[in-house]
Amino acid sequence: MLITENTISAWVIVSISAFIIEGGLSMLCHDVDSTSEVVKLRSAVSLSCALREECIESLDANASQIFWKLNDTIIPREQYYFNATISRVTLKHFDAVKGYLTCHIDIKGAPNILHRFAVEAGLPPDKPKNISCISYWEKNFTCFWDQGQETYIETNFTLTRIFKKVRNDTCVNLKKNTCTFIYPNLYMAGKLTIIVMAQNALGKVRSDPLHLDVWHTWKTAPPQNVTVHSILGQGKSLLVTWHKPTNQPPNFALRYNIQYQMVGTRKWIQVAEKEEIINTSFVLKNLQPFTNYTVAVRCIGQQQIYWSDWSSKKTGLTSKAKPLTGPALWRQITNPDSQGNREVHLLWKALNRSKANGIILGYRVRCEKRREMTVMQQHNTTSLNYSLSLTHEAYVITVVAYNSVGDSPKATLIIPAINQTDLTAVEYVRITPQNNQLLTQWKTQRPPDNGYVIEWCLFLDTNPCAGPLHWQHEYNTEMAYLQGDFKPFACYNISVYAVYSDGPGNPFSILAYLQQSYPSEGPADVTQVVRGTEATIKWHEIPVEKRHGFITNYTIFYKSAKGENAVTVNSTIHEYTLKSLQKNTEYTVYVMASTEKGGTNSTLTFFTTNAIEQGDTMVIVMPVLFCFLLIVIVWVICLNNKHRIKKRIWPDVADPASSSVTDWLHKQQSQNDQTPKILNPGNDLNSDFSTVEVLYLSDEDKLHSVRKEKTSFLHTADIECSFAVTSPQQNTSNGAKTKLLQSMDKVMYMVLEEGYKSQVPDISRSLSKQPLLSNNLEKSTSDQGIGINTFDGAEDWYPQNIDENDVFQLIIKTNPYLKNSLNVIELQNAPGLDSINDPGFDSGCQVDMATQEDTGTLHLNPQNVQQDKQIDSPVQTYITLELLGFKLNNGI
Repeated sequence: MLITENTISAWVIVSISAFIIEGGLSMLCHDVDSTSEVVKLRSAVSLSCALREECIESLDANASQIFWKLNDTIIPREQYYFNATISRVTLKHFDAVKGYLTCHIDIKGAPNILHRFAVEAGLPPDKPKNISCISYWEKNFTCFWDQGQETYIETNFTLTRIFKKVRNDTCVNLKKNTCTFIYPNLYMAGKLTIIVMAQNALGKVRSDPLHLDVWHTWKTAPPQNVTVHSILGQGKSLLVTWHKPTNQPPNFALRYNIQYQMVGTRKWIQVAEKEEIINTSFVLKNLQPFTNYTVAVRCIGQQQIYWSDWSSKKTGLTSKAKPLTGPALWRQITNPDSQGNREVHLLWKALNRSKANGIILGYRVRCEKRREMTVMQQHNTTSLNYSLSLTHEAYVITVVAYNSVGDSPKATLIIPAINQTDLTAVEYVRITPQNNQLLTQWKTQRPPDNGYVIEWCLFLDTNPCAGPLHWQHEYNTEMAYLQGDFKPFACYNISVYAVYSDGPGNPFSILAYLQQSYPSEGPADVTQVVRGTEATIKWHEIPVEKRHGFITNYTIFYKSAKGENAVTVNSTIHEYTLKSLQKNTEYTVYVMASTEKGGTNSTLTFFTTNAIEQGDTMVIVMPVLFCFLLIVIVWVICLNNKHRIKKRIWPDVADPASSSVTDWLHKQQSQNDQTPKILNPGNDLNSDFSTVEVLYLSDEDKLHSVRKEKTSFLHTADIECSFAVTSPQQNTSNGAKTKLLQSMDKVMYMVLEEGYKSQVPDISRSLSKQPLLSNNLEKSTSDQGIGINTFDGAEDWYPQNIDENDVFQLIIKTNPYLKNSLNVIELQNAPGLDSINDPGFDSGCQVDMATQEDTGTLHLNPQNVQQDKQIDSPVQTYITLELLGFKLNNGI
């Protein structure tokens, strides 16, 4: 076997039988000379396996069927080299500290192990350095050194001690960097040379020689029986005593060193090493009175280089003294009453042990008016608070702590007057959570004389300063960590005061959290006010104790069937109006309150928008209101100007029926013949309505069964009349009696429900008395009771020397309204004009009217005329019947 630094070759001679039984070799026919190998870490490793030629023939196998494994992992064939008898594997970088390489052969699919190699990797040793040796009296002589880097393989160290270049001692140790010579193989004095050699499988190396004096190597035992005592009357001193160690070389001069610490602290304070202590006692000074201290002592020889170990620790208590300072003093002031009286609650803190200098027995409280400086109140108490009732004036409060030795300095506090306004306030305060504490920073325009007071308490909705008041006094700084037990998720009200010689200034207050989280509950009492397609969402603030942090914003989530939307507002807003919502839609809404750590939702609420929004209502209401207002304005204008408007729309029109000419014609007709005359016979006149004039009716005539039409359309009437007219004595031009038409079957006429100017007189009225040609003409009178005109027989119906046709032509020409009142009248079965000579008409006249629409009965009976007038008063019809086609008896 050949071993080099970079390559290891192992030849394995294997003799294998000619047959295989159950996957293994039937008998071993090889000898293997194999040992564990050590290589350098991260170097190349090469191993080989060889088969004997007779085994190759009997097994029908060669070296190409050999494969390798490293720690049960097959090595890739790319790292193999083989021929018919030899298989070699090469690992370029062997990184394992220890590993196993195995050589296998595959015979008919059955793997067989040929050989197993154990390989270790390591590093050669470094040169030992920094050698030192210590001698212990009657115990041992021990040397130490630095062995350098780790070798990962077994390394042996050999220390050789050469005494005066004559005698050598050897100390062998495995794996450790120390070597010890046991008593009595020690030397009291003399020169020694120390050499250390390190060796392992990859190499060996020797250190540089160390030359030393044995006397300087001695290290003594620590001092014994250490004690600590207080000194009466010296509260800041302690007396420390001890004894020399018993096991030390004879005539060995020692010096000592002392260290101490205040009980409860970790810092040790050493007396300066330059201060040589050769006695076995020492007084420690500048300590705190009535304070426990722990003390330890060590020693060293005058010519030695090693101190002994520290002695056992001892504790002592310094003596009592007057309290070092007065108690830290503060106050709480209630609001004054109507008389200006106020309650002042004094607070102070107990002195710590270093300042109390003994056991505090009590406190003395004094209260003086600042102007008069006379003692108003003086009290002794053992508690840390006291309450006073003061007026509106300024006061000076002093508190003194005392122990068995004496009183402390005074702690003074100014209580300003109520009306004092010249107090300087702190301008800025910032609170920052840091290391599970609250760091407070502030600024003032004028530095105070007596430092700053920081107070804090729990903040609640019901009480801005709930629970106990905590405070601390700071001097010559504008930042401090608050010393208190703060709870996470709780809100604290923190105030900073600048304390001047004339009293504390006005505070600057701020809220703070040591640690924030999301609120424990969402906003409460979420309500909605819906107006059309807008909804105003309102909510209440979360109680402070449930916020668990500062509310940064509110988020309003509202969702309908078409989707979800959200609106975010700042923390000062507690209502918001959602606009442009869908009409007649149900919405689900909730509000989330958020801090810097997260948010919490309120409970779900629901609302439905209106079908008509506010704008639509205005669009409908405003035009209606405008129209109504316009109608009212027009109505008022019309009411105030009704006469002028009536005159414009319905001017006064002369009525031919009431014209004086008509009366005059009637008179002339009566005088001449009392016979109706036909004006303009044979003419066809069309007008909007017909006029029927009854020229003469006797009071004795009785008209029966007259039917009246109420429509405004064309009417036909079947008339059977038999009436007699008994004329009074009248003078005519020809002396003959005038005879009227005795019978007439049908009369075609037009009746208008609402005639011209809607002036519709009663049907029973034969003649109207309205003026036609002149208002100066004398109006004729008519019988308004029965509605039928009667003519006086003595009156002239018209002048005898005037033709009736000329008269009517003159009337029509003068008054166009009369012409327009004419209509076509069809006369059927009219008798000859000779029949007029009958002395009178038939006393009875029956009229059958056939109408296109509604029908009625007109009774010309005087008793019925009044009833007809009452029934038809809403719609009156003015009928004037112009009988055309008649001829007057005068021969016209």
